[in-house]
Amino acid sequence: MDTDKAEQLKAELQQWYGQAEELIRQIPPNQLYAAVGIVLLTLSLSLHVFNRIMSNTVVLTGLRGSGKTTLFYQLRDGSSHLGTVTSMEPNDSTFVLHFETSKKGKIKPVHIVDVPGHSRLRSKLDEFLLQATGVVFVVDALEFLPNSHAASE
Repeated sequence: MDTDKAEQLKAELQQWYGQAEELIRQIPPNQLYAAVGIVLLTLSLSLHVFNRIMSNTVVLTGLRGSGKTTLFYQLRDGSSHLGTVTSMEPNDSTFVLHFETSKKGKIKPVHIVDVPGHSRLRSKLDEFLLQATGVVFVVDALEFLPNSHAASE
């Protein structure tokens, strides 16, 4: 009985395949190539957007001296650095956030990028923003009002 159903299904599939092949042969080649190109372009753009959505990169940015690098180390290993930590290169690392290390269950690592706040290094920020899922703009509460114009840029 199952073989009868399988044979019937096979016959239907062969019939559909024949009909599809006949329809494709009726389409002019230029239209067929254009349709295939559009499908491939749509698929590649969808994959690009999907990969961007699935990204786990968070960019820390802000003015110089606002505490980006201190926040980076606090998230990474829980250490608190006193004073100013000057960075001229981005800190770029993937790790489990320090406060999640004691949790049980599935914990995903996060890719954190600390981009220096110096205006000459703004091009580095642009590089990382393309792959970012989120951006944290760090502001020093004591220095915000005097530097509000620079922060708005």
